[in-house]
Formats: sequence, structure tokens, C-alpha cells
Amino acid sequence: MTGLFARRPVFAGAKAFFSEPGECYHFPLHRHEDVMELLFIAEGYSDYSIDGIHYRGGPGDIVLFHPGIWHEERSRKDTSFTFYYAGFHSLQLHGLPMYHLYSPEVREHPVFSAGPHAENMKSLFESLCQEVEEGWNEHLSGANAWLELIILEAHRARSYPQARAGRTSPVTAVAQARRLMEERYDEPLTIRKLADAAFLSESYFSHLFTSQYGISPIRFLIKQRLAAAKRYLATTSLPIEEIAQRVGYSSSTAFFNLFKKEEDCTPGDYRKKHRITQMESNKEHEA
Repeated sequence: MTGLFARRPVFAGAKAFFSEPGECYHFPLHRHEDVMELLFIAEGYSDYSIDGIHYRGGPGDIVLFHPGIWHEERSRKDTSFTFYYAGFHSLQLHGLPMYHLYSPEVREHPVFSAGPHAENMKSLFESLCQEVEEGWNEHLSGANAWLELIILEAHRARSYPQARAGRTSPVTAVAQARRLMEERYDEPLTIRKLADAAFLSESYFSHLFTSQYGISPIRFLIKQRLAAAKRYLATTSLPIEEIAQRVGYSSSTAFFNLFKKEEDCTPGDYRKKHRITQMESNKEHEA
């Protein structure tokens, strides 16, 4: 792997976490000045606030916390929750900025699916945590070797998500397209791009998606964008123009007209009616 690293990562720690249904892991708002954290969720779901933006992680997802970035973590109580953590510093991959696992051309997203790499990722984390528990001193520990394999796998998962997947079945491909729209609704997604990613024609992709989910791909994408917009309107003071940009609309006018048509009210009126104050939000988390 010497060809991957311009500067090899320096291991800072690793641990496995597990909670039963009804329990909650909560790490309040914090940051690490010089340590990058990489998490892998094996079971359950968790909410993350990363640099002021909300993300949800689930089984098979990788979560990145870059140095200096404020973040908060809170697992869901309705199911068991298992995740693995690794911390490190001084990482640089060849041809990439410090602490980047993938090219800047690949959209920066701190929560993403490991896809076909998930089982291997879990196995590598288990081996890393076992190595740490055995307590070898730094001259005999293999922790850095396991860490480098984990970083390699995360790099593959984000930069080459289909490298090991081969040609998936049409049903699976359509499900992956749905998840893509759920996670990356802010990107300029089109039927052509979604169909190409699924290795299907545009017409066949649209037919399968509608048959499988009872809604057309375009309507589903609009639904995801408006759901995110309503969340921003209810929980933040962001200008409507910025919210439009965050949910995938370069034209605030187009966003305004679509919102009014779909919700039967303007974004401003929706915010007045559904605004959640910080106090109410805190109560919701404490419940």
C-alpha cells in the first residue's frame, strides 16, 4: 500500500461500541483539533450533526469527522446499535489534500455507504479493536497495519463504489438509485444519470422504479428535496435562497414556485407555522 499514502496515518485509538434497545449513545457537540475519526455502523441507526448539517447513518455506513469540525452524535433508541471507531492523524493520500479519502471531484459527504465493502470493513474493524485490546506496545502492535487497510477500504468504497459489486440485479439497482436520491438529493440528478448508474435504459428504469415504489423517480426526488427543505425551514434560520441551494435548486424562484404548488403555502408561511425553537428541539432530544 506504499503507493496509496503520501503520508502514512498515525494511529490514535480504536474502540467498538454497543447499546441495547432503549439505550442511547450521545456524544455532545465537540471537535478534535488534530485527529480525524472514521466510524463504521454495523447495526442500528444514529443521527449526526456535522458542521451544522444533519445526517442519518445506518447499517453499512461510514462516517467521517475531519479535524477541527464540530460534530454531535446521538444513536436511535428503538434498536440495538453497534459501531466501530478509529482515530488517526497525519493522513495524506497521493494526489489528495490532507485528510481526504477521495478526490475533490467526488462530492464531499461525511456519511456514505460502504456498499459491497461493508462486510470487509466490519471484519477489519473487529481485527483492529482486538489488536488494541491485546495491549501490545507500539513497536509490536499491528494497529497501524489494520488502520491502513480500513482507510484503503473506505477509499475504495467512496471512490470506486461498484468496483467489487459487478452487475447487480435490476431490482437491487433501482433500490440503490432510491438511496442515492435520499442521500444526494442536493446534486443535479437526472433520469439519465440514475438510469446509467443502474445500467438500465431510462424508460426501463422509470418503469421499474414506479412499479417497485408506486411513485415516479422524479416525484420521489422532489419529495426528498421538499422534505429536507421543510426540515431546514422548521429548525434553522437559514435564508430561503440558501435552503433552495442546499436541497438542489439553483433558482430560488423555481424552488419557491414548486414549494407553493406542492405544499399549498409559501416557504415563509411554512416556517412561521412549523418553526421549532431551540428549546423545543432540546426537549425533543431529551424525550
